[in-house]
Amino acid sequence: MPKEKAAIFVDNSNIFYGMERFSRSLRQQGKIGGDEVLRIDWSKLLKFLEHKFGERDIFARHFFASIPPRGDVEGLDRYPTEEEWQEIIRQSAQSEFYRTIQRSPYNFELHPIPLRRADVFCRKLMRPAVHKCLQASAGEWQCTAGVDLDECKTCTKKYLKTWEKGLDVALSVELVKCVISSSALETVIIAAGDGDYKEAAKYARQEHGKNVQIVSWASALASDLEEVANQDTVILEECWQILCFPRAYKEVRDEVPVEVAEEVEEEEE
Repeated sequence: MPKEKAAIFVDNSNIFYGMERFSRSLRQQGKIGGDEVLRIDWSKLLKFLEHKFGERDIFARHFFASIPPRGDVEGLDRYPTEEEWQEIIRQSAQSEFYRTIQRSPYNFELHPIPLRRADVFCRKLMRPAVHKCLQASAGEWQCTAGVDLDECKTCTKKYLKTWEKGLDVALSVELVKCVISSSALETVIIAAGDGDYKEAAKYARQEHGKNVQIVSWASALASDLEEVANQDTVILEECWQILCFPRAYKEVRDEVPVEVAEEVEEEEE
């Protein structure tokens, strides 16, 4: 019997932040160590999706990621120049994790989406914050933060602000292109819970008769997206013990998948 042809589209940011929230919950419940976080074993997830719902061939695998990861730029001690910013993006796109997921057994096509950035002067946020603070205190509360309000009014300090922009559009466009170009495609798997993907999922189902399945953390799943799907939703909280693994904070290096991390450790030994 021929395998069902499927394509998967991963919103890494959506999956990652849902995983971080669930990790905090597990730590509070004592189900993982107090210094541990969850990481997805992408190889196991792909195998799970290929065999759990009938035999499938996930022949198209697309991985969308915002770069650089915010953690890489939050610790910068100064605002980067344009050349420095482009180098940060280049190094991020070539990091071990992203190189690895493009190789076997993962074989994802990587779609790196650069973070937007802006330099924000401190006073732009401090002025309304100070105003609201004074309103709230109504003269009855003495601030002990040691902030000089007069200095804030003339402050010229600035910091780097970053935000994700365009990833949902890029994923939706790639999904539609895949649906249109591949007559063999039967099932679209969206690994994200963002409601912004509802229209692309609806297009795949209603205009081209494709099956739609959602893979998401419950905490990040929009009900209107789930309603479009006609195959069982994979709730990651319900199967984290077989698809995820805990790692200590100090061991998390560049988000390397579990098999690769173990190979690196063996080489170091």
